[in-house]
Amino acid sequence: MNILGFCTYFDRWSMGQLRNRSCVMPLIMAGLFWVAGIPIPSSFASNWSDCSSGDAARAILGCTTILKKGSAVPATQRAVAYVNRGVAYYDRNELEKARADYTSAIQIDPKNAEAFHNRGDLLLRQGALEASIRDYTDAIALNDNLASAYNGRGNALRESGQIDRAIIDYSKAIDLDPKSPFAYNGRGNALRDKGDIEKAIADFTQAIGINPSYATAYIGRANARTDKSDWASALKDYDSAVSIDPKDPTAYNNRGTAHQNIGELDKAIADYDKALLLDSKRAAFHFNRALALHLKDNVDGAFADYSETIKLDPSYAFAYHNRGLISQRKGDLDRAIADYTKAIEINPKYPQNFTSRGLALLQKNDVRRATEDLQNSIRLDDKQTNAFIGLGEAYAKSRSFGQAKAMFDQAIQLDPVSSEAYFKRGQLFESNGDSVQAASDYKVALSFDPQLKVAQEALKKSEVAQEALKQAANKMKAAKVESPIVPPGRLNRVALVIGNGQYGRVASLPNALHDASIIAEAFQKIGFRQVVKIENQGREGMLAALRRFRDLADNSEWAVIYYAGHGVEIDGVNYIVPIDARLVADRDVPDETISLSRFLDAIERAKEIKLIILDACRENPFLSTMKMSSASRSIGRGLARIEPEGGTLVAYSAKHGQIALDGKGENSPFAIALASRMLAPNVEIRKLFGLVRDDVLAATSRKQEPFIYGTLGGDDHYINPKQ
Repeated sequence: MNILGFCTYFDRWSMGQLRNRSCVMPLIMAGLFWVAGIPIPSSFASNWSDCSSGDAARAILGCTTILKKGSAVPATQRAVAYVNRGVAYYDRNELEKARADYTSAIQIDPKNAEAFHNRGDLLLRQGALEASIRDYTDAIALNDNLASAYNGRGNALRESGQIDRAIIDYSKAIDLDPKSPFAYNGRGNALRDKGDIEKAIADFTQAIGINPSYATAYIGRANARTDKSDWASALKDYDSAVSIDPKDPTAYNNRGTAHQNIGELDKAIADYDKALLLDSKRAAFHFNRALALHLKDNVDGAFADYSETIKLDPSYAFAYHNRGLISQRKGDLDRAIADYTKAIEINPKYPQNFTSRGLALLQKNDVRRATEDLQNSIRLDDKQTNAFIGLGEAYAKSRSFGQAKAMFDQAIQLDPVSSEAYFKRGQLFESNGDSVQAASDYKVALSFDPQLKVAQEALKKSEVAQEALKQAANKMKAAKVESPIVPPGRLNRVALVIGNGQYGRVASLPNALHDASIIAEAFQKIGFRQVVKIENQGREGMLAALRRFRDLADNSEWAVIYYAGHGVEIDGVNYIVPIDARLVADRDVPDETISLSRFLDAIERAKEIKLIILDACRENPFLSTMKMSSASRSIGRGLARIEPEGGTLVAYSAKHGQIALDGKGENSPFAIALASRMLAPNVEIRKLFGLVRDDVLAATSRKQEPFIYGTLGGDDHYINPKQ
C-alpha cells in the first residue's frame, strides 16, 4: 500500500516559481508508520513529522536525524529526507547545501521526480539555464503530470530566450493544473516578450482571478500595461502589488519607473528609495534612481548611484555610459572617455556609446578618433541626429566643407526641428564666408529655440558681415573708372594674373578663376599698361608664363603677380601648386610645384614696386594622402610668413597659419575687397591693403585676416594715382 502523497509548498520569488516538498502523510496502521509504501516503527514518526515540517530549522533537524541512521533507513526514504532537507536549506538561502541534498537524493533514488524538479528550481535561480532545463525534463520524464515541472521548465526556457517553447510548457502546465496561477503568470510574461500584449494581460488577469493575492501577477500585468503607455492602469496594479506585499522591492522599483516615464520624478525617486531599503544590492535599482536624479539635474547624486551600480555589477554598460555623460558635463573629458570606452568594451553594439565618446574626443580636438567613433556609431544606427551633427563638426574642423554640410543636412532631414543642427550648419556657412546662408540657418534655429543665445549673437555678426560685403560689391560696381593720367615714371606698370581652379587630383576651385577675372579687370581699369591673364596651367605652362613676364617686369616701374589657387607650405617654404601636381609624397613637392622664390625672381628688376598677391592660403588638399618621408617634416596650415627684401611686398589673403575662405557666390571676400579698393583713386598701397584687411575681417566675422609682408621706405606709392 503506497500512501506517499505530495505536500506542495508554494514559494514565490521573482518568477513566481513553485517548489515541491516530498513529504509524508502520516498514517498509523497497527502501530506502524508508513513512508513511501514501506512500514517503519512508530517511534520514527516524530522524526518524519519534523522532516516534513515547513519550519526550516525543525525540518533540517528531523531530516538529519533520519539520515544519520544510514542504511537502516531504506534508500527511497533517505531520498525523501534529502529532498525535504534541501527545501529547508533553500528556504534559508543556503543554496549549495540544498543543491548537494537534491543531488544526493537523485543518486540514491534516480526515480525521485521531486529531487530533479527542485534541483531544476535551484539551478534556474543560479542562472544555470541549460542544466535547469535538463533537470526539469528528467522530472517530467518520471512524472509527466507534474504541472510545476512544466512551469519551471517554461521559466528556464523563457530566460534562455526560447519563448515559443516556453509558451508550450506553460500551456501544458495550465492544462494539468488550471487552478494554479503560476503558469498563467509565466505565459503572460512570455507573451509580453513576443509583443502580444493583449493576450499577456489576459493571462495575468486570469492568474489574479485564481489568486487575488498574487502580487507578482499584478506586477506582470502592470508591466504589460506600461508597454501600451496605459500609465494610470499600470500604477493601479503596482499599487495593488505593494499593498499585497509591501516587502517586495520589485513592485516599488517598477512603480518608480512608471512615475518616471510620466515625468513624476519625485514620486519615482521615493519609490526607488523604498526598493533600495528593501534590497540595497540590486544594481538595477541604483541605476534607475540614478537616471531619475540625472533627469532632475542632481548630477552628484546620479554620479554616486551610477558608481554604486558599477560596483554591484561591473558589466552594467549603461551605468558607465551615463556616468561618462556627467563627467563630460563637468569638463573631466579623460574620465568621461574612460567610461565610454568601458561601455564600448562591454556592449560594442550600442551606438550611443560611440557617439558620446566621439563627441568627447571632439571636445579634446582629437578629430581623427572622434570621426572614427561617430562613423562607427552611424554604421550601427543611421537614425541618430546627434551623431550626424557631431560628425559634421568633425568634418568642419578638418576643413572638409562638403562632407560637413552633408552631415548637417542629414541631421536636419532626420529632425527637421533641430535647432542645434541648423545652428551648426549656420556656423559652417559662416566659416566659409557665406554670411547670407549662415543668417538664414541662424534664423531657423531661433524659430525653434528663441532662447538660443549663441544663435542670436551669431546672427548679429553674420548680418554685419553681409552688409560689409554688400557695400564692397556695390562700391566696385558703382565705381566710375576713368582713363587714368599717370605721372611720368609711372606709366609702365605690368601685371600677371593666374587662376588655377581645375585640378586633376583634388577638388576644383571655381572661385579661383572668377577671382582672377575681376582682379585682371581691375588692373586694366586703373591703367596698367599690360595685364597678362592665364588660367588652369600645369607646371610647365606656369614656368613659361613666369619667364615671359620676367622680360616685361625687367623694364617696368611696377610689376605685380596675382595668384588664385592652391598653395602649400612645407618646412617653412611656400610652394604654388599647378593643376597637374600629383604630390603623392612630400618629396614630390619641389619637382611638381613652383617655389614662391621663382615668383619673386620674376619681378625682382622692376624699378619701383615689386608686388605679389597670393590668394592661395587654402587648406592643403593633398595632405590626407601625401606620404611623409620624415616624421620631423612640418606641413603648415595655409602659407608660411615671408620676409622679402626692401622694395618688395607680398600680400596674403590670410595671414600665415590661417585659411582663406571662398565665401558665397562666385568671388571670395578677399578678391571682392581688393578689386573694390583698387578702383578708389589716390589710395597709398599700404593703406589700400589695410582697408582690404578691414573689409575681409568684417565680411568673415574676423575669421580671415589678410596680411602684408615687406617694406617700401618713406615715399607714398599709389596703385591708382589721382589725375
